[in-house]
Amino acid sequence: MFDGIDELVLPAPDLNPLVSLYRDRLGFALVSDDVPDPRWGALWGLTEAPTREVLLGKPHSAGGWIRLVEAPGLPSPAPAGRPDRPGPYALDFYLRDAAATEDDVTEHGGDFLSEAVHYSLPGTDIPVRERMLAQPHSGLLHAFVQYRPRGTRCVIDHDSTEAVSEVVAAVFLTDDLPGARRFATDVLGAHPYFDGRFDGPAVERMLGLVPGEGFTGTLFRGPGSRNARLEFAETVPGRRRDPEQVRRVVAVCTMDDLDGLAGRLAGSEHGHLSGDLTLDGIRHIGFTSRYGATFVFRERRALA
Repeated sequence: MFDGIDELVLPAPDLNPLVSLYRDRLGFALVSDDVPDPRWGALWGLTEAPTREVLLGKPHSAGGWIRLVEAPGLPSPAPAGRPDRPGPYALDFYLRDAAATEDDVTEHGGDFLSEAVHYSLPGTDIPVRERMLAQPHSGLLHAFVQYRPRGTRCVIDHDSTEAVSEVVAAVFLTDDLPGARRFATDVLGAHPYFDGRFDGPAVERMLGLVPGEGFTGTLFRGPGSRNARLEFAETVPGRRRDPEQVRRVVAVCTMDDLDGLAGRLAGSEHGHLSGDLTLDGIRHIGFTSRYGATFVFRERRALA
């Protein structure tokens, strides 16, 4: 059963700018910096062997780590922009003092799409303060959300030294949100806990949408509510861009009963299996979904 994303694999032609952002600006700890086993390339969707991998994490978190993978021949990503094409779109972070972190990121070359916006979480009166960072080296947006004590679960809750959370959600855009919901619940066993439409002047300003535009998103978690959570959101119509062919984000999830999961993934209803690999005694299977998200599922029982 799905219980959060353990790692987000981000392939890029040059890792140094990404390491600088996540380690130096967002406070992720450097866990390892190695030359990866070339067999990982197939699961990660790379056409050539990766030359470097850097694992960054929040030591007291329960998921939401980042694994940067250097592939020098990888084309530069298309800039993040309107949510109008399927594929990975954003990573979400909670910030203890959002304004201070944003100022630091800006001083070191970061580019935000707008000033911070304020709105209520759809269907609730919960206040949200959010700002979008364009991350050109991975082609993603990074949502910087003000942390609320006892209201936004993350590593900041129990580690007073952390100013920025782990990745608390990964957002994938899809043309088939009902199908993505069925995939998450029926195949992965994930629990939808939020479903709502993001629209209104603040969201329009933050994402560069025209008046009246918006989109519906569904967030999924597991029984332990571990981060990072999985979000599927519908693409907005009009001025559409072609999907990228490169897998810019691979979500790594630890799962029970990999054989049972592989059986549910078989066929073409939700996508296709892209590999089955055992490394260091742990079995992994790759899956490219029809919903803009690519996964590597690894067996839970072999991790002890």
